[in-house]
Amino acid sequence: MSRWDIQPAGVRSVLGQTQAAAGEFENQMTTMNAALQGAANQSSSDIVAQAISGYITRSATPQIQAVFTRTAACLSGAAQAVNAYLEGDLQMAANAQASASGTR
Repeated sequence: MSRWDIQPAGVRSVLGQTQAAAGEFENQMTTMNAALQGAANQSSSDIVAQAISGYITRSATPQIQAVFTRTAACLSGAAQAVNAYLEGDLQMAANAQASASGTR
């Protein structure tokens, strides 16, 4: 029989650290978007401004949003898995206790 060796507190710690790191990226992306928009506004060429604006709306923003969405889904999935693991432990303990007392 295989044995799980999950440390829920450790997983939660890693999830918290990952979430904090992801939050920093959001601030960096906001700064990057502001810089790109500033560059588009300050360029002396309509073509350059349009190219930068197109990059922001069609390429950078959707791709960055996809990374944030996937990161959030991974964090949520890992948290749900740990919660299910803990719930399973509680259910097994309840079943064992019920079997031991004959009230099953």
